[in-house]
Amino acid sequence: MINSIIDLIKKSNKILIITHKGPDGDAVGSVCALGLLLKELGKEVTYVMDNLISGKMKIEKESDYFVHTTEDKFDLAIALDCSEKTFLFGHEYLQNANEVAVIDHHITNKKYGDKNYVSHKVAAVGEIIIDIYEMLGVNISYEAAAWLYLSLATDTGNFRYSNVTADTHKKTAMLYEIRSDFDKINKQIEQYGLTRLKYLSKVIKNIIVYNNNKVIISYIEINDYVNKTLDEEAEMQLQNMIDIIRNVENIEVAVLIKQAENELFKVSLRSNGDFDVAAVAKQYGGGGHKKAAGCNANGNIGNIISELKKTITVQ
Repeated sequence: MINSIIDLIKKSNKILIITHKGPDGDAVGSVCALGLLLKELGKEVTYVMDNLISGKMKIEKESDYFVHTTEDKFDLAIALDCSEKTFLFGHEYLQNANEVAVIDHHITNKKYGDKNYVSHKVAAVGEIIIDIYEMLGVNISYEAAAWLYLSLATDTGNFRYSNVTADTHKKTAMLYEIRSDFDKINKQIEQYGLTRLKYLSKVIKNIIVYNNNKVIISYIEINDYVNKTLDEEAEMQLQNMIDIIRNVENIEVAVLIKQAENELFKVSLRSNGDFDVAAVAKQYGGGGHKKAAGCNANGNIGNIISELKKTITVQ
């Protein structure tokens, strides 16, 4: 339970915080909000974060403290927003901590910590961090409010997805009582350049629709990338692009496939209905939520699409 993790935090001094590779807004926001909380408690905090973070997500100064490696030893390591140890950036550093705590909201979480708290009912890990602030009696600072808003807004599609609850809105309203400039954050994270439009044109060109127009699949290949590699810049430009094709009328399941190497592809899956995309991702060694999941697939693009078409059918 969360109380056991609270106890770990109280007794620890040096704390490592890590999250999944290619961190999104929920990961970055919850990491920074938790770090600011721990610093208020007088803890020494280290953030080990992936290089693949969009500059748009660095909305406040706490991101200046991100590092990519560490040789330190820790009393406690906290892994946020990641269902499986191997998905963590810097998972090898867990062995440098006396104890490991996992805080997550993915239903597929494998509970790889010494203490685990997984609540798949919340829309974002940021909601859990807000609860921890309350339980520890720490006021949410002006900066922490921004990070928490980033977490909630990005993992809910700006509060449009079905994972949003009354509690999500109540917590967001509380953040508005602390600061009211979230329109600036929205503008920063939603802006994009011409390169993203060029990638979008490739994705649109490669669209395949089947199953009575209920399932949409598209892909992008190595030769489509500006630098002919799925590098940091390409990853950033393609972030959340699946949400564009998922919004096509009548679509219930959307799939976007990105070629990473000759025979390695990254697969993102989204569901607008009852279809469980996490179950599909799990078949390929991936994971996520019922309505948002991801995995890797090996082979050639034709075979991968054929396999997915057989696996993903909507009634």
